[in-house]
Amino acid sequence: MHNESPLQSCRVEPCSTDEKQPSMARLYNREGEAQSAGIEQQRQRAKRTALWVGAIAVLVYVGFILSGVIGR
Repeated sequence: MHNESPLQSCRVEPCSTDEKQPSMARLYNREGEAQSAGIEQQRQRAKRTALWVGAIAVLVYVGFILSGVIGR
């Protein structure tokens, strides 16, 4: 029997404080038209994705109900 752990230990490197990290304030900063247009486009894509996911969820729900009704 040996004393080594089967899991290897990993070393985490500390983040450099010199690098500028993005902050939440950047999301609300409307400096240019390109940035606000990009945010609007991202918002539209998120809405479209949410609608598709919601529609699929409703179809699955209706499918379960119908399978229970038809299965009788």
